[in-house]
Amino acid sequence: MAQQTKRKVLITGGTGFIGSNLAMRLLETDTEVEVVLFDRNPDLSRLTGFKSSVPGVKDRYTPVKDRITFVQGDLTILPHVLALFDNHEPDSVFHLGALLSAGAESNPTMGFKVDTVGSWHVFEAARIYCQHAGRPPIRLLFPSTIASFGQFIAAGALVPNEAVQMPTTMYGVAKVSVERLGEYYTRKGWIDFRAVRYPSVIGASRGPGGTTVYSTLMVQEPARDPPRPYFAYVGADTRLDIIYISEALDAIVGLHDAPAAALVKSNRRVYNIAGFRNAGQAPTAAEIKAAVLAQIPAARIEFSTTPIEATVKSFGVLDDSAAMADWAWKKQGRLDLNKAVEAFIDEVRAYPDRIKSLELFGA
Repeated sequence: MAQQTKRKVLITGGTGFIGSNLAMRLLETDTEVEVVLFDRNPDLSRLTGFKSSVPGVKDRYTPVKDRITFVQGDLTILPHVLALFDNHEPDSVFHLGALLSAGAESNPTMGFKVDTVGSWHVFEAARIYCQHAGRPPIRLLFPSTIASFGQFIAAGALVPNEAVQMPTTMYGVAKVSVERLGEYYTRKGWIDFRAVRYPSVIGASRGPGGTTVYSTLMVQEPARDPPRPYFAYVGADTRLDIIYISEALDAIVGLHDAPAAALVKSNRRVYNIAGFRNAGQAPTAAEIKAAVLAQIPAARIEFSTTPIEATVKSFGVLDDSAAMADWAWKKQGRLDLNKAVEAFIDEVRAYPDRIKSLELFGA
């Protein structure tokens, strides 16, 4: 193995919404980290956009750019993934690459290839890499989803960590498959798999392809320059479990850093992560709108009922008590909805070059 002076972190889906934010988090908090971003999409603007075009705003990109390596490739092509491990010898892996929910439903064949087969390629490459290098199982983090639970969870119900998973979408089916496959590879001693189940993650520069993207666009579009109206495809009373990107990163990085003994003791590898709560309930679309209006009084946000609303309303809300018990996931100090919306708006205005024009369905 080549001599390395810095810790290398591989992020699949590295040019995407969570991947780019994760890369910046790791680079800014540890000067000994290098990140390798693997993605089919070569557009690095979600990272380069941290070099703001707004006068007086801090340039976050330039100080870290020399520790970023981008590799273009396809998760569905095993030689691409094998070469990635051989050439870059990562110390940790965050496997974020996926076709999101609406995209996977509109093209289920591609959804299966990317989300299920692509994940198996990453696991196999990690296994072979560790065995050939004579190194311990590599730590591999994965973002699962509330959509993995499916039809046997009552709408709005609190979902325990070990609730029955019966997904009804290709995206959800793939997430459950990868959860179980990761646990299997860990029992075999091939990788050190860990996963968080997210609610809908909101934040600047989220990409297309998700049925819950309205929760991001309600905040993002009115905050742009010039402000844009937004017409949500759900009713004002629609509740949705949501989390802001900064806390989503806290969760996946926190689980990565958790002592292995804590997970072995509990015999868990996959953890629910809860979003914002108001009297124990997830926020409604109207409550998100109110948080936006508190910051942008002239914002224009309207609601309408569409067939997609039924899918959104079918989700439960995640109980993350297992994460709090096993690896000290935060019990206190979480953002509330109003503070998260304020931070979200500030980021849109500070780094506008990161923002994508989004549609509900995307490849």
